[in-house]
Amino acid sequence: MNNTVKLFNTSLIKVLLLITFSFLLLSPVSSEVGLYERGIELIEQKNYEKALKAFELGAKTGDLNAMTALGIMYITGVGVVQNDTKGFKYVQDAANKSHPKAQYTLGAIYYLGAGVNIDFNKAFSWISLSADQGYSDAQHNLAQMYEAGEGVLKDSKKAYEYYLKAARNDNLDSQVKVAQMYQEGIGTKKNLEKSAYWLKKIEESRVKN
Repeated sequence: MNNTVKLFNTSLIKVLLLITFSFLLLSPVSSEVGLYERGIELIEQKNYEKALKAFELGAKTGDLNAMTALGIMYITGVGVVQNDTKGFKYVQDAANKSHPKAQYTLGAIYYLGAGVNIDFNKAFSWISLSADQGYSDAQHNLAQMYEAGEGVLKDSKKAYEYYLKAARNDNLDSQVKVAQMYQEGIGTKKNLEKSAYWLKKIEESRVKN
């Protein structure tokens, strides 16, 4: 397994970790944000049983954030008996309603083979939908798929384009890649001035974090 694929696996598997739900913390998509936010608070407190109940109630109202979170809890088996089938359905239902985090998560599930057969083509399709909605983690991982040629023909120019989109959305890993690509002329023309610009942005991002 090459370093690119290792990095991609490491990046995507973050989606399935219950230690943090930070990747779910986008603007709410439902009027019932109280239940979802309460669930997040309970996750942070490691009170997974009550978090599950909050997400279940939120999911019943059609809150796509809650549906996605609930699906991940079932897939990871934290706070509930592990159930890939049930978890997959929650995530898939939210993804089919054009929810970018659910689309990204579903793509990760197919990429990793979490309860389903590994399918890079489906992974690419779902991650693409999320990326095109501006979800930076999806943009970064889509760039990695173009770079590695998984689920799509290898294309360094497309990889650069999606790394750049994610970098502009403050994705630190993509900022590192863009600086490197400008420095080495990969997927774009070599431009040391632009590379220096992104190196500066990287330092600023690290200070913020």
